[in-house]
Amino acid sequence: MSQEKSISIPAKLIATLIDLPTKVIDPTCQNIPLNEISNSSNPIWIRTLDNQFCGAIQDSNDSHLVQVMIQKRSKEGKPILFQQGIEGKTYYLIGFRMAYHFLPVEIFSVEFTSGNYRIPRLIWSPADCSGLELKKIVEKAKTIAPNLPTGYYGVLLEFVADTQDIHLSFLHTFSQTDEVMTQVCKLASGMNLQEISETVEKQGIPTATPTRELGCVAAWIIPNSGIVQSIQGIEKVQTMEGIKEINIKIEEGNTLTHIVDIPSRDRIGYVIAVGPDSFTAKNRALSAISQIKIKTQNIIL
Repeated sequence: MSQEKSISIPAKLIATLIDLPTKVIDPTCQNIPLNEISNSSNPIWIRTLDNQFCGAIQDSNDSHLVQVMIQKRSKEGKPILFQQGIEGKTYYLIGFRMAYHFLPVEIFSVEFTSGNYRIPRLIWSPADCSGLELKKIVEKAKTIAPNLPTGYYGVLLEFVADTQDIHLSFLHTFSQTDEVMTQVCKLASGMNLQEISETVEKQGIPTATPTRELGCVAAWIIPNSGIVQSIQGIEKVQTMEGIKEINIKIEEGNTLTHIVDIPSRDRIGYVIAVGPDSFTAKNRALSAISQIKIKTQNIIL
């Protein structure tokens, strides 16, 4: 879809649709009302509406860091969501709004980086949810869909499964399908998210039928910050079983910052691996990125 045809969902509507206690914060706000959101030992999540940034406040010591990040991201003047975080397995459901209908296409499992930034580092399909979890995710997505603006566009819904239930934790629309998720979906099931998106944009009826059953995993490379001195191991990874793609976007001499959001993560690169199932594909992907050694030198200020 073109950027002009994308449909954005107001922050206040998102806050009413998701299951986690959520507060919409004006980015110019000087005092963060953390006590209005945090009432447990779980972290607080701070998100931009496009989900490119998600910070995590673990305790009061993290507040200053998050305030700095909010100020940095307030240039566009868009609101930010504060949520009561939740522990559990996370899933992304990709679907498409088609006038008054909703077509769920694929569900991915997601694993995040640890620390103050909640950034996807592994995405795989088929998801490792149980049959009951799968049913609940799809049912909840179809229940939420009628509340979204009428139109023809893609939707990403984030769900967290804890010991109690399946919780819708976030949602946002997209104008173009994510390149990596499209590749993972195509290798795992044969379905092409980009082709489905283009058909939906033209108000046609897409075909969303799996043609294969493999496991596929994308694993992002998370190196230390600093000046890149060397990159080793790519040739070895190219010979490893199941490796379908090695995408290294940096080179010697580049300066790397800390990985604090999706753009800074995407600047580095990733590996995509397949296997007869997700477990095998995941092990192959993790083994591959462990072989890629990116040596950096600290920047002395």
